[in-house]
Amino acid sequence: MIVESIEVFNHVREMIRKEDSFWIPVYSDTYRHYQNNRISFVYIYCIQSELDYIIPFEHTDCVCLQTEQIQELASDASIFVLAKKRLQKTYVKPCYDADLFAWWNTGKMLPLDDVNTSAHDSWNTWWYNETNVNDWLPIVKHIERCTAMRKKFMDVYNVYKITDDFKRYDMDVMSVFGKIERNGVHVDYNAFTSHFKSNGIVDNTVHTEYNLYTSTGRPSNKFNGINYAALNKDDGSRSAFTSRYKKGMLVEFDYDAYHVRLIAELIGYALPSGSVHTYFGKQYFDAETLTTEQYEQSKQITFRLLYGGIDDEFAQIPFFGKTRDYIKELWSKYRKHGVINTPYYNRPMHKEHMPDMNANKLFNYLLQATETEHNMSMLKCVLDKQYNSRLILYTYDSILFDFNMEDGKQMLTELRKCMEEGGKYPVKIKAGTNYHAMQDMTNKVS
Repeated sequence: MIVESIEVFNHVREMIRKEDSFWIPVYSDTYRHYQNNRISFVYIYCIQSELDYIIPFEHTDCVCLQTEQIQELASDASIFVLAKKRLQKTYVKPCYDADLFAWWNTGKMLPLDDVNTSAHDSWNTWWYNETNVNDWLPIVKHIERCTAMRKKFMDVYNVYKITDDFKRYDMDVMSVFGKIERNGVHVDYNAFTSHFKSNGIVDNTVHTEYNLYTSTGRPSNKFNGINYAALNKDDGSRSAFTSRYKKGMLVEFDYDAYHVRLIAELIGYALPSGSVHTYFGKQYFDAETLTTEQYEQSKQITFRLLYGGIDDEFAQIPFFGKTRDYIKELWSKYRKHGVINTPYYNRPMHKEHMPDMNANKLFNYLLQATETEHNMSMLKCVLDKQYNSRLILYTYDSILFDFNMEDGKQMLTELRKCMEEGGKYPVKIKAGTNYHAMQDMTNKVS
């Protein structure tokens, strides 16, 4: 049923209030970032009643309602939304991300690659240069596509149940990464288009979009053909990213030897204060002091051992011996029970969903999941601070701020405290007028 009157809308509102439902927000423009987009319509399937509805806001085939009316739809049951992170811009009521629900239980997001109708494929080919094409693609074809998506979701819904651990993870990860995405990244228009051959710029701002459904849980970050999680450090392209403030600069907080410190937490090993690489290097080279070359070699050896496997020679070093024992215990548990759980959110990582696994690969999967989950508490702490400055980019072991000078040094000090947790996870701090011209200022912030 297409909802084109207040009377029918009120009926749907009562239906949703009492039972679980599955929502698909369809945006007017397929290629534009949701922050600069509008909702064409929302498809809603009431699960217990097995009834579906289209609530139109911009579609030309329908008598449309006001977008703000979506806030009137709330439920005492569960609402599952496809791309909840996008809808959070418009809808603030409690709901769950449908893809995250599938990923939490199966290791993969919903398999929706084959749900497009031939009309959708043709439309995208013919009108790829046009804007808001979803508003005038026939609504009956949209309904056909949404029905196919709904069937895919129901295959998961009928098998798995919501857990308290999932609720907590959904709430945190969607809130954190949604806020970062909506902040946007300010750019120099000419430099950006020169380096990336891409536009999508609105008011000298571009937006990123984090994919949360990777095999390890570590988010990737691509939009409009640009990999924001792996921006080149050497070709000058980072100079395109600048501050939006007249008195502003970019400030980066970068964890030092982050994975080593996370592993120490997992295995219960107390690392000394100071440089981790110096600490290990002294043991590698049996030296009281390290040359510059030995320090660099120490970093390379540590990374090789942690990601490639710990051999007998280096297992004599207590940290690596305990790490190897932990990897063996983890692998044994995984093989015996067919599942391990992440340390902070208790997410199940099932053997049946992770093919071609071995002991060291499993350890690295868990380590990346641990990194992401540990960062949730840090990012919540950082985002809760009430300042004009904005967190604009997250890249695993570092975060980038668009810093407003009016916030002052106090803000930088508070952010550092959030990240370091009493010195357990020390950070290095850099700042610059653009993301390429960054200078160390760690010792200036205390």
